[in-house]
Amino acid sequence: MSDYERYGDYDEIDDDSPKSKNPIVIILKILIAFMCVSVVGLIAFRLIVFNNYPDSVEELYINDALEAHYSALGDNISVKTQSLRAPYDDEDLGNFFCDYLYVIEELGQLQITVRYNTSTVRRFSDELGRELDADDEDVFEYRLCASYGDEAGLVYYDVVSDSVFASQVMYRYKKLVFDGIDFSGEGSPYWIRLEVRVKPENDTPWEKNLAPDSDAAKDTYMIPIYENNENYSKFEDYKFKK
Repeated sequence: MSDYERYGDYDEIDDDSPKSKNPIVIILKILIAFMCVSVVGLIAFRLIVFNNYPDSVEELYINDALEAHYSALGDNISVKTQSLRAPYDDEDLGNFFCDYLYVIEELGQLQITVRYNTSTVRRFSDELGRELDADDEDVFEYRLCASYGDEAGLVYYDVVSDSVFASQVMYRYKKLVFDGIDFSGEGSPYWIRLEVRVKPENDTPWEKNLAPDSDAAKDTYMIPIYENNENYSKFEDYKFKK
């Protein structure tokens, strides 16, 4: 082998030596990885908060009427729950969401928890031109509208017996307890919806029948929370905690 061939081998070895990495490329890769982890973490956090309700508004609320009812019947008390098929007022905006429905038919009591975002309150403030406080538990008013069939028409229950208010990050929650609801008829009510409106400044009473094109109807948000008809009537028994 000639000396020139040996020199060629040395050159090949030099070409194979590792090259130093560009620090800018390394920094960019770290930033991209950090951003990906942050986005995934933020999405996971929102999902966890979205699906997690504070215990105070998640559990069955024991008011005086229910306590007396339980004292009389003990373990024979019957509490039903139902999965809500459309637990929101608008599938796009989603101003209000409902969950944790409890029905005690013998007592005529219904409990439901409604949730809304602080951004919803800010948007309503802009639309109405007046300041609304998301931490004011009375910023909204609630009532139930029940259908007992075509002939019976609609019945409204606009007195909230008890309520519990809670907050968690950007969400606000209100557990509502309604008493005096008529569950006596077989298979009735046909359905019940929760109606929500911003509390008016002049204490304007609820309109009993909302025409679809009326201003009151436009300012009222409706969520179906109870169904007991041929389309849907699936209930589960609530395991009463001591």
